Amino acid sequence: MTVRDIIRLLTDAGISPADARSEARLLTSHFTGKPAAYLLANPDEDFPSPGLAEAAAKRAKRYPLQYIIGTWEFYGLPFAVSEHTLIPRPDTELIAEAAIRHTPANGSVLDLCTGSGCIAAAVLDSVKSTQGTAVDLYPETLRAAEENLKNLGLSDRCTFLCGDATTDLFDPDTAFDVIVSNPPYVTADEMNGLEPELSFEPAHALTDGGDGLSILRKIIEIYKNHLAPSGVMILEHGWKQSDAVRAIAEQNGMSHEKIMDYGGNIRGAILKAKS
Repeated sequence: MTVRDIIRLLTDAGISPADARSEARLLTSHFTGKPAAYLLANPDEDFPSPGLAEAAAKRAKRYPLQYIIGTWEFYGLPFAVSEHTLIPRPDTELIAEAAIRHTPANGSVLDLCTGSGCIAAAVLDSVKSTQGTAVDLYPETLRAAEENLKNLGLSDRCTFLCGDATTDLFDPDTAFDVIVSNPPYVTADEMNGLEPELSFEPAHALTDGGDGLSILRKIIEIYKNHLAPSGVMILEHGWKQSDAVRAIAEQNGMSHEKIMDYGGNIRGAILKAKS
């Protein structure tokens, strides 16, 4: 199978031509060890790799490229990914950046709904003196997060807790400088219109099965009580949910600041206790 064959296969499956070209080279490089520059210069070289042919066919069925490769980068760090975890996305790097910016030296960060552990890892890697706590409801997901942080040399500064982020998991006097979360916030209606690849990712990590706000609301209501006096809560949410999240924050005595991407789109919020 050639790179050009894979491009054609992926394009026919509805993947954009630009993405098909980059993904064809990624797949071929992964299974043959050939660098991208070599593949760019030799798109018609035939590689007799059963693994490559099987992977290309799987991708043509819109199975996520990241799961096929098994690893993906987030904030410059490699993460193992599987169907137990959401695939780390560039939009979430903005949430991680905000968490890093607000984490003090010798601070503490709580990552609720940690998934692959990518946000917690980005903060701990960037703020070397920080201690972290990563929480996820699903044991297999939490194990994946722990393994990722272990592989990055960060697990010794992180506590891993299996628990429900819509309940209070800590003693009343436990406080964190930063509480961050990328919770399930896709609405039930929106789930029907998502790209085919998302059907392979864990639905419970994408949606609350309702309006997309129930878990966000619980996190704000409960975990505002676990913020240090100058602490911040940083939440990823949908771009249509900003007004609702602001209203929930204000109902809970918190200020609200939007997190915007470089294209001017809303990606999340920074909440603080009002003085």
